Amino acid sequence: MAQNYTISYSTDNVTFTSLSNVQGIQLNIGRHALVDNYQADSCSIDIWYPTGYYSPITAMVTGTFIKIVNTTTSKNIWYGRIADVAVSYGIVYNSGTHVGNSDRLTLTCEGSLAQWGRAAGNSYAMAADTASAQLTAASTSNGLTITSNYSSVDNPTVAGTTLTGTWADWFNGFTATLNGRIRQGNNAVTALSKYSSFNSTVNFSDTANNATNQVYDNIDFVSLGQNYFTQITISPQGFSAQVASSGSAPYRNLNVQTFNSSAAQALDFANYLLTQYKNTSFSLASVSCLAEAQNSMKLDSIGTGFWDCIGYAVTVTFRGTTYYAIIEGASFTATPQSSRYTYYLSGADLNSYLILDNAVQGRLDYNKLGY
Repeated sequence: MAQNYTISYSTDNVTFTSLSNVQGIQLNIGRHALVDNYQADSCSIDIWYPTGYYSPITAMVTGTFIKIVNTTTSKNIWYGRIADVAVSYGIVYNSGTHVGNSDRLTLTCEGSLAQWGRAAGNSYAMAADTASAQLTAASTSNGLTITSNYSSVDNPTVAGTTLTGTWADWFNGFTATLNGRIRQGNNAVTALSKYSSFNSTVNFSDTANNATNQVYDNIDFVSLGQNYFTQITISPQGFSAQVASSGSAPYRNLNVQTFNSSAAQALDFANYLLTQYKNTSFSLASVSCLAEAQNSMKLDSIGTGFWDCIGYAVTVTFRGTTYYAIIEGASFTATPQSSRYTYYLSGADLNSYLILDNAVQGRLDYNKLGY
């Protein structure tokens, strides 16, 4: 099923104008593995720019809003801002018609976490408080929009800290402390609790190709060294480091900087991570699908759009076996001829805290209570 995508821009975040002659899109969101820190989403857009020298699009500057929409499915792919602009002018130019047939425009765009990365903490004293209260305080201090789903069900106390780095540094530390996730493809950052329960109605299969199963043509199983550790060191600010080990030295150590509110809480976290990472495994890492190969296109419908697929529980059927996983990040590429969606996954065994009524994290024989 062929897909059509529109790129539109806005200087006021209200009125959007479509860009013509788009030749390629490359988008990356989220992260590849659980142990990775979150970076700003990145997007590169290649545009044929034949009349740009004579009549440039003046809005193509840093800070302009950019939105990608799949017009075939009416789903939002991603929403961010221009970070940089580059023009490549060809030699041949027709001065009579003001056309440069080989001129190209490249937009480098970024997700909202980039703004947090440019916002200095300026030694802000973040008080110890609940997760939701700290997120509100962060937004009030730095003036940046944030949403979250931390609630009375999961709203733990997080230790206070003084921000010596950027707000993105703090946000990554906050997220690591709570074992949460970050979304940012809707022109804002969203903090997700580890107990977020997003059950996807769209899954992946090597044979089934219908409204609930998207067929893939690439699958990666890897023995991830980055998901194998025999010693966990949790280094909370304000408390001594807490260590949990399995086996004997030499250890494979993972050191996590956190804002745990007590040494006991940090030790619980260390023991939890050790149970997750102490065993080697050959695990599912990613699946990749061509949009035009789908009988019923749902690759951008795992969430409300492509950008918020992060955190969704999915199943992947491979050679008759069903694997359970969580989407950690994704990439999207498109040209006038084809579009591809790739999803980076963490196995259910690395997300084994129990969530009732969840297809991936509610299996009583596999999941256990968290920490």
